[in-house]
Amino acid sequence: MLQRRPGKQARKRAPIRARRLLWVIVLLDVMVAAWMTVAGEWLDRSPLTSVATLGGHHVVVLALALTGFAVLAVLAPLTAGFTTANGSQRAGIAVAGVASAVALAGVLSVAALVVVLALLVVIIGWVLSRSG
Repeated sequence: MLQRRPGKQARKRAPIRARRLLWVIVLLDVMVAAWMTVAGEWLDRSPLTSVATLGGHHVVVLALALTGFAVLAVLAPLTAGFTTANGSQRAGIAVAGVASAVALAGVLSVAALVVVLALLVVIIGWVLSRSG
């Protein structure tokens, strides 16, 4: 009868999309950390730009981005580039994902606002060009 050795957890293979997403999150964490280091205080000053710092808390956003990056950086070689992971490694990936998602939430909301405003300008321009 086949049995696992005590202390060994089953490793599961991650889908390619999940692996790619984790690498994108690593890059985004570095980007957010750089932005918060360089421009965090400036972003905190304005009510409009403080959305990117979750209400003027750029140090918290920086800490979350660095935490997500650090955990994923440690887990990347242990999981062969997020290819396979055991239960505790998957839990670490989940914790890093939550920290990264919170850190990226403000930046993504500002990016979404910019995209919506750009689409609005395009639509208004299209409507005005059709009516004239």
